[in-house]
Amino acid sequence: RICLHLRSGQVSGTTAGTRLATIGTRIPRFDSDSSYRIAVMTPYLVLKHATGSDQPVFFCISEGKAIDIDDGRVMGELTNNNCWATPQGWMLIRDGLSSTTCLLDPRNRTDAGKISLPHLPEENLSTYCTCLLSEYPDDPAQHTSCIVLLVETHLPVIWYCRIDDKNWTRHEYDIGTLNLCGGCTEKLVISPITACQGKFYFNGGGFDELGVLEFCPAPVFSSIKIRNAITGPPGLRKVIMLESEQELYMVSLMSSYNLNVVHRFSVHKMDFVKEEWREVHDIGDRSFLLSSWYFGTSCSATECGLEPNCLYMVYAGIKCLMIFNVRDGTTKVQNLDEAPSSRQALWVMPLAAHA
Repeated sequence: RICLHLRSGQVSGTTAGTRLATIGTRIPRFDSDSSYRIAVMTPYLVLKHATGSDQPVFFCISEGKAIDIDDGRVMGELTNNNCWATPQGWMLIRDGLSSTTCLLDPRNRTDAGKISLPHLPEENLSTYCTCLLSEYPDDPAQHTSCIVLLVETHLPVIWYCRIDDKNWTRHEYDIGTLNLCGGCTEKLVISPITACQGKFYFNGGGFDELGVLEFCPAPVFSSIKIRNAITGPPGLRKVIMLESEQELYMVSLMSSYNLNVVHRFSVHKMDFVKEEWREVHDIGDRSFLLSSWYFGTSCSATECGLEPNCLYMVYAGIKCLMIFNVRDGTTKVQNLDEAPSSRQALWVMPLAAHA
């Protein structure tokens, strides 16, 4: 695969099967003593819906191979259940057979690594829904105020609850309509969306407004009019929003006709004082981990053995990891040849690296 240099036009890439030695060298290890948290040094992937198996596959990026986590609890929770990853590393698990729903920290084998929630009643939710947490649920100071938000992909519907609530609440929202051919219209849906400093920010109908969702305690929608709205070349654009060190970022991956082939990318940080997106070419010692269906999170590159100032975008369907360097604009490709065919890849974050 060949990828274009963003700013200078030079070409870079890797041949099939070549491993990128700079990605990381430490394999995730798991503490056998259940009184301690799992010591995960490197982010890894949970590949769902792998061909020929109902069980997820845990895949180490730095080693380029599947790993055995030796944790029957995690394997059992993720097998045949609906699950949605959050940027904080927790996963929302819905078990239809036992009518139970919980937040699961796959890195923590203690009782604190599982938080019971009211059962999510809806049975037909897509595994591609976006799940977000307003706070860290294992922080005693934020426990009761933490909102678990699930955003449906194709309908203007959100589901939410607080940690101590008795039930989930279904809310149908209206953020405008989209004009279609033949005079038809359809309601806009929230996509992408992320949590930052207790609020949820989304891009609904374009780049001229930033949507805001707060819970007071019911959902309240508002928007920020963006100055100097982003424009760009024609073509397809995948936009992912994420929080990093309490700042709001937006990543754009631009393609001509195929979203799996990225020709340009950009990173913008929100300036809430000036109410505008400001393009940045330096994110410091951070790595942004991205996946399809608008998932984005941030971690310390040094602590995780990753390249700083880089975006890691995984394409599970074509078994490929693209690494975009924010500072110099270059792109690398790591072929995940030993990964099973999968429809979904969930990032599992290290314990101490996300902040």
